[in-house]
Amino acid sequence: MSARRRQRGVALLTAMLIVALATVICTAMISRMTLAMHRSGNIWNAEQAWWYGVGIENWLGTKLREDAQHSKIDSLQELWARPVDYLPIDGGSISGRIVDLQGRFNLNNLVLGNPETSAAQLVRLIQAVSDTDEITARTIAQAAHDWIDSDITPLRPYGAEDNYYLGLTPAYRTGNTLMVSPSELRAVRGMTPALYRRLVPYICALPTATAINVDTAPAPVLQSIADLPQGTGQELATMRRDSPWESVEEFKGADPLAGQDLKNVSLSVATQYFLLAGRIKVGNSDTQFYSVLNRDSEGAVTVVRQATQAF
Repeated sequence: MSARRRQRGVALLTAMLIVALATVICTAMISRMTLAMHRSGNIWNAEQAWWYGVGIENWLGTKLREDAQHSKIDSLQELWARPVDYLPIDGGSISGRIVDLQGRFNLNNLVLGNPETSAAQLVRLIQAVSDTDEITARTIAQAAHDWIDSDITPLRPYGAEDNYYLGLTPAYRTGNTLMVSPSELRAVRGMTPALYRRLVPYICALPTATAINVDTAPAPVLQSIADLPQGTGQELATMRRDSPWESVEEFKGADPLAGQDLKNVSLSVATQYFLLAGRIKVGNSDTQFYSVLNRDSEGAVTVVRQATQAF
């Protein structure tokens, strides 16, 4: 082979190598640009979803203020209690609902409220939603109290402080402060994933002691307010469907509660704490939006906490 032919062959191979390298580089650049564009789009959609959530929060805060001006009670028959299944927005949709958190058992009442009454109510609630035995239910109630209180002495006989949890694998410590989320109950002695799933629709964690709103509480929560005959909670929930109770005294006078001692139970027909739970879909973004709202005695609404979860 002549030298000229060899040179041409080397030049051709070099040119092919350069073209191949250029193709690889261009492909990588295009891939990175596409990824960057997708990231930017997702960030923009997520930001849009957040601001839609804030807008919903403000709008519903206005509705709750108006409700306080026209009604002294909060019941499931009011407009705020109606879920929104689908609301079109620019580039997507919104769905959501408001939940009366005072229709649920406030775990922090174990310390903030009447501890003995609250613990007994939690025991009854656990048994109302599951086939859990009384000892397990009492273990969870006492251990939950120990998780929230600030001391390191466990309640007897079923409580648990650091000395119990540090012996587990993995080891951890008690919160020793108010619960921020009911999900903390999953770490408490005696709790199981299956039991928590049954219990979670009926519990909450609020920053102040709260009363149970008898006009919104589900049947298991109503069942737990005292040592009532089985089925009383459902009977009470059925009674209020068409005509909510206008006062606690009227509720206590209901036939299913005849002869029951409810003097130590904190009850109400009005609510301070609400949960806004919404789902916002914008473009490729799908975001769950949560907001705990507090409405004071003057009707002013403030945000207690917010959270989002992307899908």
